[in-house]
Amino acid sequence: MTRLTKSISEHLADHPLAGLIQVPAVIHGLPRLSSYLGHEIYVLRDDLTGFGLGGNKTRKLDFLFGDALARGATTAATIKATSFSRNAAAAASACGLDLHVVLPGTEASRNPLSQAVFARWGTRLHYEDRGMEALPDRLESVVASLRNQDEHVYVLHPGGSDSIGALSYVRVLGEICEFSERTGVHFPYMVHSTSSAGTQAGLVVGQSIAGYETRVIGISASRSVSDQREQVRELAVSTDRLLGTVTDPEKIIVDDGFVGPGYAEASKEGEMAAQTFAKMEGILLDPIYTGKAAAALLEYCANNKFGSGPVLFIHTGGNAGLYY
Repeated sequence: MTRLTKSISEHLADHPLAGLIQVPAVIHGLPRLSSYLGHEIYVLRDDLTGFGLGGNKTRKLDFLFGDALARGATTAATIKATSFSRNAAAAASACGLDLHVVLPGTEASRNPLSQAVFARWGTRLHYEDRGMEALPDRLESVVASLRNQDEHVYVLHPGGSDSIGALSYVRVLGEICEFSERTGVHFPYMVHSTSSAGTQAGLVVGQSIAGYETRVIGISASRSVSDQREQVRELAVSTDRLLGTVTDPEKIIVDDGFVGPGYAEASKEGEMAAQTFAKMEGILLDPIYTGKAAAALLEYCANNKFGSGPVLFIHTGGNAGLYY
């Protein structure tokens, strides 16, 4: 493997960070699960980023709020009550910014636990009862009102999956390279949940920069292979444009066989996989994203779909289902 992790650092050097998370990523082996599956499995613990509610969204927010602060923002705004927006609330507080979130429905219809989390971080919530399709227009009016009050507003893409947010997983690929160089453990396969595309786009862009020989397998949480690949491709292209790099679209690998009943609905296989991780390694997975990715990992091992060499399971974490 060519040592090119410095190249990733150079590409990211001009993009400021807010300093919110603990890096590098924690990567460790899963001995009991490996013995059970008959394949060497490691996990990258982005459920342990040390900030907010944890997860891949906190990594994206480190770059997004770094960009916001560099641009002189005083306020941030986004839509929907998700893992991203709740972690954005924590990030805004830590950076001394206000956060406004536009939610569908009415105040009475929302989960009070979710509202309590937002309140803990001082987030201002705006309710829109005309349906999800009305959220962008309502966000635009909220932002316009704030700017009329001389606020410098930074608008956060839902999920943080824009080219700035995707830089976070370019950085993760660099951390994986550094782990491999330090330990001699190379990962010919990486498995993770893919949905809003920022994680996978960042990984494949980073893979192209570093020359790390691996197959990054995104387990779709919602879309078909063709739709998800196109979403990842578009974001990889915009991230390449930002960095001045070129990524081979053939590196984008998606499996849509584990969506189950649908997005935001647990699957039997995902729940069983989450139980296996919990009982064998004490690691908690959520039913919507990481549980389904773990189901794919278990099935791939059972059907000998991995070749030789260790597999890295990327635990994207952060889905605090209690607050939905």
